[in-house]
Amino acid sequence: MKVAMKLLLVVLIVAVGFPIWAAPREEPWAQIEARTKFLRTKHYIEVVRVHSDTYRSVQSKQGTVSSPFPVHVILPDDYETNVNRRYGVVYLLGGKSGWDNGPEKGGATYWSVWCKTPLTMDHLQAGKLTKTDFQDNITDEELALFNRWLSESPYEDLIVVSLWNPGGGATGQYEKYLLEEVIPFIDAHYRTVPDRRFRGIDGACAGAAQAIMISARHPEIFAYVGGQQTDLGSYPTTNPVFEQNIQRIKKAGGIAYNINTNERDGCNTYSNGGRLYHLVQSMRGAGFPVTVSVFKSCGHGYCAYRYPNGHQALYWFSQRFKQNFLALGINQDLPRTRVAAQESPDAPERAAASDEPQPPIRTGAGLLPGLW
Repeated sequence: MKVAMKLLLVVLIVAVGFPIWAAPREEPWAQIEARTKFLRTKHYIEVVRVHSDTYRSVQSKQGTVSSPFPVHVILPDDYETNVNRRYGVVYLLGGKSGWDNGPEKGGATYWSVWCKTPLTMDHLQAGKLTKTDFQDNITDEELALFNRWLSESPYEDLIVVSLWNPGGGATGQYEKYLLEEVIPFIDAHYRTVPDRRFRGIDGACAGAAQAIMISARHPEIFAYVGGQQTDLGSYPTTNPVFEQNIQRIKKAGGIAYNINTNERDGCNTYSNGGRLYHLVQSMRGAGFPVTVSVFKSCGHGYCAYRYPNGHQALYWFSQRFKQNFLALGINQDLPRTRVAAQESPDAPERAAASDEPQPPIRTGAGLLPGLW
């Protein structure tokens, strides 16, 4: 009888819609990689194909793939209406699974579909995050920290470019494709500010290691660099490449870094004092500002990029660009956007005065790289 009553109680709870606790869920990689359709979001995705002399054709799981390859450009929700506004740009490099799957079923789709970047931008634009936005892959403390950041200094939209790495692990040729073909195309066709102070690069896993190496060799192109679950085991040359280019980075005006990982990430070599920890120490020792976040949820892979890591990274880049727009007077004579209008004039000062864990609005002292 008691067992029957318990079963009836469970049925009633479900029937009347009382909240039921749901455990955090990580979808299988195969399930995520089967998706090719864009999500319905406020942010619009344009698919462009950039002519390439660097790559005429390459190999993937699909066989021989001829260029030009698709590049996904995720645009701000007001891009078509706020036609005088200019935006910062973040280039997101995918990990190995994106390379293997090819340009159509992987590559450019890596961030725009698999990692739900447009939806992440919607969440940040709304100005308040909930556990549902992360499918519960976030702690109460982490969620409160995100919402404090958004309250103190709202997210300001940007352009995100997701592209396939046609060369797989061959960074040199990919670097040429990105710097000499993709970036000039984006600057020519979209309302960017073609200046390092409004250009960032980030990546997932292997893509994160490549982002750090490419920016170290070309700091005149990027002032802001991130690494999500950076795979330094597969790319042990990342640390030496950074160290060999420290003077080059300083000469260009410095780089601000944003490194995030997860406690359960198999590539987390920060928490155990490994390669990532030593890379961060080298960055700080050289005098460059570094923000480090170690989240408690998500193992290595899409869960992190879709939820805690992806949200934190986009917010961090947003704040860097916003500070430089303000310092240079760009966009300041335009009508304030829906979210920016919520910000009080003293928000940056309040964020700087806080003694809670470092919020992204103030990384380092004074104005950020390129304005030092």
